[in-house]
Amino acid sequence: MADTAFLVSPGVFQRYAQEHPRVASIAKQEQLSDWQWVQRRFERLQLHRKQDSGLDIWTCEVTGPRKSRRLHGYLLQAPQVLFEETPPNNPYLSFER
Repeated sequence: MADTAFLVSPGVFQRYAQEHPRVASIAKQEQLSDWQWVQRRFERLQLHRKQDSGLDIWTCEVTGPRKSRRLHGYLLQAPQVLFEETPPNNPYLSFER
């Protein structure tokens, strides 16, 4: 999937919640952890691509010179909505279907 951005979950939402501590009190009212609240709010924005099966979360494999790792996250429809410049394509990243 070229020319898009991949947001690793739950890492990106955990980081956001750490940097915005006010989120914790809002999330607590809805009986969610801070990062889960942020993730659900992101999903409601519908800025991400869904898989053909309807799933929101994609799995990708990052293959480096010494090891490989699977990551889970969201694939953005239009990365320019969140980024001033589209991040460069990562040649080490491949998506599973």
